[in-house]
Amino acid sequence: MKKILLKLLVLLSLGMVSGTALTSPGMALNPQPVVAADTPLPPNEQSRGGWALSILGLTWFIINGITSQPADANFVKGEPKKISLASTYDKKIIFNSNEVTGVQTRIYRNGTWQTYSAAPTIVAKAPTANISVDLGSGLDVGTYYFQFAVNYSGGGGTAYSRVVKVTIAAEPKDATAISLVPERPTIFWGESTNITAQLQPTTSTSPVKWSPVSEDLGKLAVLDGLITDFASKITPTDAQLRHDSGLPVDITATATNTVQSGTVTGSTQITIGGLKPKTATAGLSFSYTPEAYTDLTFPEGAIPSYQWTVYDANYAKVTTTAVLNNPSFSWANVKQPTAGDHYYLQLNITVPSSAGNATWRSNYAPLTVIKPQARLVAVPNLRFAKFVNGAAVAPTVRDFLQPTGLTLSYFPLAGQTGKNTFDGNNSGFLAVQTQGPKWSLSVSASTFVHETNVALATTPTLTLGLPSSNVSVPANGTPVVLFTNQTGDLTYTFYNNTRLQIPKTGSILAGRYQSQLTWTLTQAP
Repeated sequence: MKKILLKLLVLLSLGMVSGTALTSPGMALNPQPVVAADTPLPPNEQSRGGWALSILGLTWFIINGITSQPADANFVKGEPKKISLASTYDKKIIFNSNEVTGVQTRIYRNGTWQTYSAAPTIVAKAPTANISVDLGSGLDVGTYYFQFAVNYSGGGGTAYSRVVKVTIAAEPKDATAISLVPERPTIFWGESTNITAQLQPTTSTSPVKWSPVSEDLGKLAVLDGLITDFASKITPTDAQLRHDSGLPVDITATATNTVQSGTVTGSTQITIGGLKPKTATAGLSFSYTPEAYTDLTFPEGAIPSYQWTVYDANYAKVTTTAVLNNPSFSWANVKQPTAGDHYYLQLNITVPSSAGNATWRSNYAPLTVIKPQARLVAVPNLRFAKFVNGAAVAPTVRDFLQPTGLTLSYFPLAGQTGKNTFDGNNSGFLAVQTQGPKWSLSVSASTFVHETNVALATTPTLTLGLPSSNVSVPANGTPVVLFTNQTGDLTYTFYNNTRLQIPKTGSILAGRYQSQLTWTLTQAP
């Protein structure tokens, strides 16, 4: 009797099966799943694995459970989305507690676990049921988490799977164009900026690869993906700093299409330097806030310091009265350079951090110094008419036949335009601005010409009512000086004391006559 029992135990131990591997029923453990940090906790703890024991090849002794866990999966939107797993299975005539009766699916989205409608397909043959769960087509692009519950008959309980991560990618769509957009197109040496590749159409799935830049200029943080970061060289050479507007760096990226084979390439430029050429006037004040400060950010809590340096045209450092330790450069009284017509400005920004101080350097940007100038800012159009009882009216042909001629008065007219006008305002406004030198202003009036190009037979005289005197200007092209050796600005508005005297004219045409005024500003040497 003892020999028969021993033989039966040996047979039983050789027939024990769990999934596709031999195992021992006495060693079944409750598994401790390892999940990613962003994986949500399951709604139900993962069940221990199932196993089956063959008894003399006649039947199975089964502990219900999942024998092959579902794996994480990646799908493309629009393609079939099926998750596979396997369970123990048997269907007995009596004591039928091992039959798989169904599979429920739960999904984690919007921060909660929810019931999800999925269609399971079960192909069963003792001791295994192969299960395929169809997730359907209702999932949009994104990342989802699932848990599956396998139900058994006859009080056989429920087995819960591990949490499965499912990623749905967009259906492949080729790019037709790619644009590269730097967050800051102008940076200082030692500074960095993000660059984004924008694909057209925006739904394109074409992968993007960036072309490396010369290590002598800087480095791209990553070469794959829609976003990278360009970090410029920390210690530029003096030659690299000697670029008036900064040193441009070409950035290129290529999108590779997968639906129809091909590529599209885009490029942009990032300028390393931060300063631009500027112009100042000798004897006047000058200030400059670099355009590269736009969207410039520093590490949280860092208080940067600024140091400007002025160099001559030969890059030799010069001493000035300029304020050099503020974010903006300022010089109250710009001096004429002793060498050439310009200086160079250069800026260092020291940025403290826990890892130590970093220095961002600018290029050498020329500051050209010009001599003070006078400038003609505004000249008026002058419209003349006859005044009757204080109202402006057009003169008649009879008025031009008077023995003493005809005097017309100026009045402004909106919408009036002249030929080749420098300013041609219709408000009678005359203006000159000066930065120091003396100036003189003269004006000439051309012959009056009818709109049919017929010249007026007589020579009218224009009398300009100026601030301190009236000046007569013949309409024959002769220049007349209005102001001489002036030192300040001029702003003046003409009124109706400005008149046009027309001698008796025996031949006059109905319509409009026009004379061209030429204003000439002369600057004293």
